[in-house]
Amino acid sequence: MVILNIEPATNFSGGVNQTIINSIYLKKSGHEVVVACQKDSPVHKRLKDNGIECIFIQEKEIFKSAAVIRNFLSKRKIDIVHTHHPRGHKIGLWATFFKDVKLVVQRSVLFPTVNLFKYHNPRVNMFIANSYAVKEVLRKYFVPEKKIRVVYSCVDNKRLEKYPAEDIKKEFGFEDVVFGVVGNYSSFKGHDIALEAFGVLKDKATLVFVGRDTEKLKDKAAAMGVLDRVKILGFRADATRIMNGFDVLIVPSLLESFPNVAVEAFFLGVPVIGNNVGGIKELLGGGRGILVNPTSESLKEAMKSFLNMDKEKINSMTKKAFEFAQNNLTPQSKIKRLIEVYQEVLNG
Repeated sequence: MVILNIEPATNFSGGVNQTIINSIYLKKSGHEVVVACQKDSPVHKRLKDNGIECIFIQEKEIFKSAAVIRNFLSKRKIDIVHTHHPRGHKIGLWATFFKDVKLVVQRSVLFPTVNLFKYHNPRVNMFIANSYAVKEVLRKYFVPEKKIRVVYSCVDNKRLEKYPAEDIKKEFGFEDVVFGVVGNYSSFKGHDIALEAFGVLKDKATLVFVGRDTEKLKDKAAAMGVLDRVKILGFRADATRIMNGFDVLIVPSLLESFPNVAVEAFFLGVPVIGNNVGGIKELLGGGRGILVNPTSESLKEAMKSFLNMDKEKINSMTKKAFEFAQNNLTPQSKIKRLIEVYQEVLNG
């Protein structure tokens, strides 16, 4: 197959990383891959080093970008156009209008759509949701079930490295039991809920925040009188290395389609506590983690419970999580499923 990925995003994100992984591993599987992206974007910088052909579009120039891709499609035989990012969806619709090519649209967020035309457009052959929670959102907006397939996101586990927890704790001054939150600060990511739950936790422990704009939590932690027990590290390119120093990862999101950070924790052997919402419950169900109601009180009780949990129960949880990740959330398992969907689209 020949696949054209459209990824107009100019900033690195979990979705951008999935486009990168898809492209690299599709090529490794023997398929030809071309990526339409912005020059010198994170996608371009990473993929050019892997010998993947790129054509250049601009994130904010929908029609110009569509024209670039239409011209490319006139010269090259492409089997599947796979769009990523809402702007990629728009560009893909305009670029493939009256073109003999199959269009697949990635949907990886739970936010409601404001443009139903994009989702009811007959030009789209298939939607790929990165969780069953996302699939349900698409169905809510009357996308036919026959046009939705679930393909879980993955983590490039070969790029993850394990480090001794004691070394990480010593390097950053983490003390006692370490609860960690990894993610850029936003209202729906639940950072404040995690801080509020920790603030009423009387046991000795450390709460670590890693992610862009988490510095915004400093004043609140100070006002709560727990700043001495809270480590706010801000954005870190080595976030997964730091996770090795966590005793447990907290995923306090109020809205989450599929938290890749939880999958990273699965591979690193770090237990996970997460809110029972969206794709989090798909990951942590079956005893693979601790699910809680999305309130600070419920999270506090879960944190207290973890402090008293015996090692055998923790080890059983992390073992189940690792086995699930190894069987379902590697690049190889994702690409196998993705190719099946592509073939179904081509045969349809």
